[in-house]
Amino acid sequence: MTANTAGKNNILSGSFFDGITALPADAAVTMAYVPFQLDTSRYDDETALKNGTLFTTLNKPFLRGALK
Repeated sequence: MTANTAGKNNILSGSFFDGITALPADAAVTMAYVPFQLDTSRYDDETALKNGTLFTTLNKPFLRGALK
């Protein structure tokens, strides 16, 4: 089902999610902050491909909740 509510297309109309939006009506304007990467130590090419990143500080493997 597709409905048009307040000028926005709601593809979930008629479901459990009726009336739920991505943002609350009173959402404040915000500003994202992303710090500069200051550490530029790098992996060699082969290790970078294996880890999915060139920079050592960005290597954050997913451990499925396990602690190292």
